[in-house]
Amino acid sequence: MHDWQYFFNHDRSNLNQGTYRIFEPEWKAEILHWFSQEDVAKEQKEDFIQALIDFDDGCGDFYRYRAYFLAAEALSQFPECSLGDAIVEQLLKWSYAYFRQDKRDWQILPKPLVQTARKTLELTDRERVIAAFVHLVHTTESRTVLRLAAEKLGTFDPGNKSALAALTLLTPVVENKQTFCQINQNPGEIPVGDETAIAVLVNDIKNIPYREICTHGITALGDIADGNHAAIAALVNLMETTLNKDNCCSAIAALGKIAVGEQTAIVALVKFLQINQGDRICFNASQALWQIDPGNAAVIKSLVHIVETSANAFLINRAATYLLEIDPENKTAIATLSKTLETSQSDGERLQAAKSLLQVDSNNQIAINVLLELVKNLGQSPKDPYYTQCIAWEATRTLSQIDPSNKIAINALVDLIRTANDHSYLNLAVQDLGLLGVGNETAIATLIELIASTKDDYVLCHAAGSLGKVDPGNKVAVSTLSQILETTQDEWGRLYAAENLVKIDPVNPKTITTLCQIRESNSYQYESILTDAVQNLEQLDLENKLVKEKLNEVIPTLIRFIQIFQQDDDNKKCCNNATIRLPYESCLLDIADSLTKILQSEHLPQVVIALKDYLSKQFYKNNSYRYEAVFNIIWHSAENLTYPDFYKAMN
Repeated sequence: MHDWQYFFNHDRSNLNQGTYRIFEPEWKAEILHWFSQEDVAKEQKEDFIQALIDFDDGCGDFYRYRAYFLAAEALSQFPECSLGDAIVEQLLKWSYAYFRQDKRDWQILPKPLVQTARKTLELTDRERVIAAFVHLVHTTESRTVLRLAAEKLGTFDPGNKSALAALTLLTPVVENKQTFCQINQNPGEIPVGDETAIAVLVNDIKNIPYREICTHGITALGDIADGNHAAIAALVNLMETTLNKDNCCSAIAALGKIAVGEQTAIVALVKFLQINQGDRICFNASQALWQIDPGNAAVIKSLVHIVETSANAFLINRAATYLLEIDPENKTAIATLSKTLETSQSDGERLQAAKSLLQVDSNNQIAINVLLELVKNLGQSPKDPYYTQCIAWEATRTLSQIDPSNKIAINALVDLIRTANDHSYLNLAVQDLGLLGVGNETAIATLIELIASTKDDYVLCHAAGSLGKVDPGNKVAVSTLSQILETTQDEWGRLYAAENLVKIDPVNPKTITTLCQIRESNSYQYESILTDAVQNLEQLDLENKLVKEKLNEVIPTLIRFIQIFQQDDDNKKCCNNATIRLPYESCLLDIADSLTKILQSEHLPQVVIALKDYLSKQFYKNNSYRYEAVFNIIWHSAENLTYPDFYKAMN
């Protein structure tokens, strides 16, 4: 079979009589194989490619894009195609619109188009892709475009000399720290040991004023210059001469990665510790020296000096913690951290000290008692709730690590649940118990007891949700959440109950009913509730008959939401000129994303019909986020409908 029209024969007058195997996934491999066959005439292949890239679908270009991407992918099997350069150039434009050389030629392209074009660049004729980027690097007059093109070229062709030369070209005319940072922040996938890349970065470091060096180039050397003498020498010189402390720290850290066993670096770091004795930067130098020369006595001496002489409590504890890590029996470190447990007013310092001491002695009862105390602090209405919550969770996690059965941590949480005087922290403890208490009888009994003793719907939701985690299928948990769905008047409470119930009983009819009641309530003003509700729908069994029936009810409501939802006037006023994404805009895109995951094939034609008019230029100008949301949904529909069905819906 040599005739390409077997795969594609477009008949605009009667689409049902046409042949559109090019849009059927199961035919893709066969089509690509056809292009690789030597007994198929080149003219046939050229004609097929021409037909694909010239295809006018008559329905918003959605199928034109699909045909074009197939033509691009076919180049991997037919690289001698005369149209190849033009096709790759078009892919480049769709993939990276900001690469346009004419500054007036900017345009924002839809995300699905950009993502698919970028993916296709990976699948088409790789040599042409590299050549296209090289051409751009050598011809663009924009420094921004040059940098971005060099980065992408480095990704497609690691170590490419044109990409690295472009970065070198940019370096001598760097005017300030910000520009230098931008150049070196992401030079592409440069392989470890690449001499050209290392030379570029070493040159960067040597030619930028000491106070203006950005740490990205220094860090990059630490990633790729393992054992490289030129890089080590440059970093040592920088460490010894720079007036910028951040750059000095970065140079030290890079040496710790690439100079293992290198005497030049070892001697320099030892000397650095002697000259800068007691300075906070000595801690970084001590770490780096230990990494490249484990057992070096100068490290122990420096850390002990910091512990014994520094006035900075944080630095003292940091040094003592590292000292204990490299020398588990060090008496100075143990004594210092033990004192921290007893005297420090900082919960963070006490937590870190307890963790360090327990690493060398898991039975240290003083440290264990401190962790238990930190957990209990959560129930005492702390001044800084978030900080205390983080400390309490980390303490709980540490307790669970020293006791694999989690009994100590569970008992601490149980005590907190029984004594907490604030519902917010009670709920946090309940959530933690749900994570750690799986199968634990004490945890199960405590949660059942809490459910029986409280009337607060939020506490009940948390307790029942955690009970469903520690004891999957627990009837008390299911019945409690089901009752809340029936009785509470609080919409957030109903949503939270449904969210928990869907996790432990996904096909519960009451869950589905609640989630679908967004169509009956005034939820348009509660974007977060609606978004969470739709995301919960994703978790349901879409093959379940009841779920399908309910989806038929809720999908039209969600489509209506996308059509009419507007931001409130306050948001319009305060964010009129902002470049950040507003909550309502994120909500539109989140709803669209969830819709593409729950839409069934039978819904797609009506969805396209309902939304197609929102793809006009006027709608894009008035509300780009609604346009983007609609485009994403219709793109999904085009990928899952036959061309004739999609054409009919769009016209």
